[in-house]
Formats: sequence, structure tokens, C-alpha cells
Amino acid sequence: MAEDAILVQSPQTEASSTASSAAKELNMAIGATIAVALIALLLSALWGTSIANGLNPAEAQENLVGDQVYFSWSEPEYMPRHEECIDPDNGQDAGYEGYGIGYEPSLSIDKQGNLFVTAHKDLRWGGEGNPFAPVIGGDLDQWYACEDGEMTSWDYWASWFWISNDGGETWGHGDNFEPTPGPMTNSILGSVAGSGSECLGDEGDIAVDANDVVYFLDTTLEDNWWHMFEDGGNTYISPTVCERMQTMAADDRPWVAAQGDGIIHYLGNSGASPPECTGDSGRYWYYHSETGRAPYSQCYAMPGGWSTISAQNDGPHVFVAQEDADSASGHVQVRVSADYGRGTGPGPGEGTWQSPVEVGPREGNCPEGYPVVNNNEGGMVVVAWADCPNGNTGAWELRVAVSYDNGSAWSSWNATAFDRGIQMYPFVSISEDQVVSLAFYGLDFDQNNSEDGYVAGKDWYLYAGALHHPMEGDVWDFKIVDPTPLHTVTDYEESSGDTHALHDFFETVTSPDGSWIGIAYQENVGLHPFEENEEQRYIKFVRGDIASAHSVVNSGSESGMSMPFFSADELILAARYLS
Repeated sequence: MAEDAILVQSPQTEASSTASSAAKELNMAIGATIAVALIALLLSALWGTSIANGLNPAEAQENLVGDQVYFSWSEPEYMPRHEECIDPDNGQDAGYEGYGIGYEPSLSIDKQGNLFVTAHKDLRWGGEGNPFAPVIGGDLDQWYACEDGEMTSWDYWASWFWISNDGGETWGHGDNFEPTPGPMTNSILGSVAGSGSECLGDEGDIAVDANDVVYFLDTTLEDNWWHMFEDGGNTYISPTVCERMQTMAADDRPWVAAQGDGIIHYLGNSGASPPECTGDSGRYWYYHSETGRAPYSQCYAMPGGWSTISAQNDGPHVFVAQEDADSASGHVQVRVSADYGRGTGPGPGEGTWQSPVEVGPREGNCPEGYPVVNNNEGGMVVVAWADCPNGNTGAWELRVAVSYDNGSAWSSWNATAFDRGIQMYPFVSISEDQVVSLAFYGLDFDQNNSEDGYVAGKDWYLYAGALHHPMEGDVWDFKIVDPTPLHTVTDYEESSGDTHALHDFFETVTSPDGSWIGIAYQENVGLHPFEENEEQRYIKFVRGDIASAHSVVNSGSESGMSMPFFSADELILAARYLS
């Protein structure tokens, strides 16, 4: 039988076999080389892209302390301008004419997942001239909004008010916020009988109460306008347009929180004593309303430095995080009211606000480094702040404090993302399931394997990370969220030690069901047409859905797909298969 036959090779057959064996070995070598090359290519692409995106394949999720939560990040969206206000000759870089120019965005969300964004308008871009030219320079002229022939970035006179009713996929403008073309005199007339968009504003903040009523506060520096909306920002319900708060004599950064049925908390940064409060003094002033509008309680100065405020939506607790004083060092403290902040007016008095509780140290004096506070309905409160013990351009630190009992007991620790670099303006959001996301503007000194510090050519990025039920010592696995740099350090910034290119803050939110987070943030693009050493500033939004692994959409790729993440086992199997 054939299987019992003995194979005897002739010399010719043996030579042929040897050649065949050599060819097989050569093919195997070539295959192995190709496999190694492909693996090297995959690793190079993976590690190169991963390092650029904050991913480190050598540091597995299970090696980090804490219950890590990851997100799949969508393609970032730029906030839009009204189509009739787009002007290709107004100084915006080509391709960006349809996007709104602004900075320091505030972001809020209602119980239906509707999103609301406002941003500081660019006062130097209301036309080529300005009404304060004798003081700030330039040509003396009125400001203009949406006016043909004027190089303006303004669609209307109020600060920006964008809404999204589909979870951040598309964006538009709120009801009664249509374009208002013309000079500043139009705003004066319109503020009496016009639309909400005609109320001249500088920067604002947004809050939503338990009934999904949206409150948009827009400061005029001299006082504040209030705008109220329902139906996800699609129905304007203010009884009159340009409704004055009638409290502050002067104000800068406004902070507003809302809870229950029209309970409003306003924390005003006046830096001076309002005239109606001559019996008290302080930098920050707390005002309270339970009707969603004026009148507000007055005259409670809340002693401390930079401060922010948050409140439970349905519960009674209100929280304020503060620097203990306007000083180079000290501590961060939290004030708590367990009764909606009541009892603070009409005369001076702290009402139901408890004595401040110290939650962590400040070892440096970061430029406008707000301690940010947020909370959920279940008693969890988190404060995050940047610290710069090594000076403005040295290595910064990121600190966090967590309470699970409405601010009675606290744990505090150092959550610094990278040892050498800057972690600026951290913002915190919390789900009802105790997922705590932290985001910040980051500049890693070690990027591109460099060993120097704050020097020209290095890129700022948006970073974020999340933990479930964080405990003291847990580590947020911060990753880059948007692969596009937000800003590149300039020669001027290096020589002057200026780290303020991305301005004072940005904000994040968690969806009502806790399945995704949203971030409104700033990106600098191109040179500013009217300001030296400044850039054009655009507002973006990005959404991250909870996923099994970190994933970032590479907006520069043709397919729009994120770089695939290969595990070590997958790479080994690929090498065996290819060889």
C-alpha cells in the first residue's frame, strides 16, 4: 500500500528538496520579517498615537488604584454662528467663519439631557473700533453686531447662548436669541422692547432648577440680566426682556446655581463693597431668591478668595468652595447650608451657612485658580483645585477633596496627572452612581520626550479621567480627549511667563442617566486681528460615552475612526499568524 512504501530520493529529488527547503526557510524568514515589521508598525502607530493621546499601553487599567471609568469620545463640535452673520472678511481664519468666537464657556444640563452653553464674548471684536478707544487704544467707534461692512464676531448683543436638544450632536441658539444687526444704539432701544439677544452682556452663567427651568444670568459689569427658558431652551419665559437683578454695584465673574422650584443662588465677584451693603465688606457676595427673579436677599459678604457654588437639584444642600483668603498660600475651604442658603438677608448675616470646613492646602498662588465644587443628590460632594507650589511656570499639582455625607467629613489627596507640567482649571462632575469625572487643560513638559520646562512650541490639550466611588489615594487615569492641541506656547508666553492663553475656566456635565459626560471648552486658532499676542478663540463641545476602553476620534483622519487599541495578547497572536 502507498502508506507502507519506502520513499527513496534520487540525487535530483534530494537537490530539489534541498532547494525547496531553502526556499521555505527564506519564505519563513521573509514572513517573520514582515510580521515583525507589521508588529513594529502597529506598535509604532499605537504607541505614537497613544502617547500623543495620553494612552500608555504599558500601564494597564488594573495597575492603577481605583475603579477606573473610560469613555469613547465623539468628534468635537464647534459652536455655530447664525448663518446670516457669517462674514469671510471679518478676520476669522479660513474655514472657521461659521463658528462662534468666545472664551470661558459655562455648560449646564437639564433632566431631559438638553444642554446649554454660554461663553464670554470677545469685546475687542465688536468691529474695528470701540467706544473705549481713549482708554484701551484703537479707533473710537461704536460696537456692532452682525453688521455688513463691520469686522464683528458678534451675532447679538447678549453673551452667547447655545442649546442642544440631541445630547450635543447638533447645536443652535436659544429662543428669543436671534441676530440683532446694527450699532450699539440698537441695543439700548432693543433692551426695552426687543428680544433677549438685545440685552448687552459680557459673560454669563447658566443653572437649571428641579422643574427644568433654565436661568441664564448675563453680566453687564454694572449689574446682571436674567433670562428664563423652558422646553430645553426653546421657549423664552422671562416676564420682560432684559430683566435686571438690581443688586450688584459692580461684578466680574458671575456664578449661579438653582434648585427646587425657582430657588436661585447667586455668588457675585464684586471685589468691593456694594453701596447697599456698607455695613459689610468682602470679595464675594451671596444673594438668594425663591421666586426665580428679583428681589434677592442682599448684604451677605462671604469671606474668602476665589469661590464657586453648587446645589442639590431636589435636596436642600448648597455648597461653596473657596480659597480661605486672597493670599499666596493657605487652604481651600467649603461652606455648607443644609436649608437652601436661607436667612442671609435683607441685612448682613450668614443665615443657615455653617462655619467653613478646611478640605486641603494651597501652597502656591495659581493665576485665577478657582477651587471648583460639585455635588449629586445622594450626599456626595467633590472639590478640585490647581496648586502651583513651584511658581506659575513650574510644575503644578492637582488636588481633590471628597465627601460622602454632604460635606461633614472629607478625604483629600494629591491627584496630579503628570509630575512635570501644568494642570489648569480642573472641573468636576458627579453622577448619581458616584462616577466622578475630572477634566483640565494640561501641558505636559515631557511631551515629545523633552526634558525642559515651559518653552515655546509645546501644546496644551484637554484631559479627562473618571473613577467610580473614589477613595483617598485613588488615581485618575487622565487621557487626552481631543487630539487637536488647544494652544501652542508662543515665544512671547515663554519669555513673559504667561500661562493664561486659555483663560479662566471651562465646564463639564454628566448626563441624567450617568452614561455620558459632556465638556465645553476653548480652542485657540490663528492670530487675533485687533490684539497683539492674542489669538482667535473658539468654543467647542465634546461628548464621551462610558465604554470599556479609552477611545478618541482622530478628527484629522479621513475615516474619522479612532486608532484601534491592540492588547499584548492580540499582538502576539498576530505575530504568530503572520509568521
